[in-house]
Amino acid sequence: MKNPNNRLIRSIEMTVVSLLGFQGVVFLAFALSYGITSAYAVPFAATTIGFHSVVLILLYRFRDDFIIEDTGERLERVNLANVVTLARLSSLPTVLFLVLAAKDYPIRGPLVALVAAVFATDFLDGWISRTRKQVTRIGKLADSTSDYSLIVVLSIVYQYYFLIPTWFFALIVSRLALQTVFAFVLLAIHGSFFPKATFLGKATVAGTMGLYALETVRLFVPAGYGWVWTWSEGLVGLVVAASIVDKVIAFAKHARQASRRDVGTKAAGAGADADQTNKE
Repeated sequence: MKNPNNRLIRSIEMTVVSLLGFQGVVFLAFALSYGITSAYAVPFAATTIGFHSVVLILLYRFRDDFIIEDTGERLERVNLANVVTLARLSSLPTVLFLVLAAKDYPIRGPLVALVAAVFATDFLDGWISRTRKQVTRIGKLADSTSDYSLIVVLSIVYQYYFLIPTWFFALIVSRLALQTVFAFVLLAIHGSFFPKATFLGKATVAGTMGLYALETVRLFVPAGYGWVWTWSEGLVGLVVAASIVDKVIAFAKHARQASRRDVGTKAAGAGADADQTNKE
């Protein structure tokens, strides 16, 4: 009888290899259809192989968190919700290099469709995990990582093409940098950190992805509608700014709760030691 943990490892390997192959097929389809040369194809191949290798290592590292939160059931394979989430994470190198290639090749139409499909997975994996009761700890971590990684990649590329204003780029980078610093602080102090979604955090991700999809459409709209993007950028910017304040408050609350738990654990340990001493 096979060890359940071995089955999970095998499933992780097959999932990552399959996603790597799928991204290769997507890029190849663009390359053959539009004549994209090795100047983009070779760096893409090297980057996507390295990226998926890192993903595989991280999934090995967090394999003990493939657990259904509601039941505590340990998974023996990567479930559908996690596959969708990992597919979004897997697409980062593909999106990055195709957006860069769009400067030299007429691929903007299909690229918009691809970006829209990647954005749609953010809603699809959540729907699957809730309806099928497949919410896992690793799923939450991967979902948060894939969302913000995609936003980082697109923010850099969109700023490079001047599709978003500098102030919005700075706001997004500040929000993501703050979350990263808070996560590492909690990891350093308490040894673990799993993101807890807030309304403003979800609104930031959804609003930014929606805005970036709109900014891509801007490439096909004639001049004279600039006010649409100006108002959209302003509204999403307000949400991002509010989420920064919300993140600071949430971090302070989380840190206080974690400190109280640590104090309680130490007190319980001291009490147990005292009881043992008295018995002796």
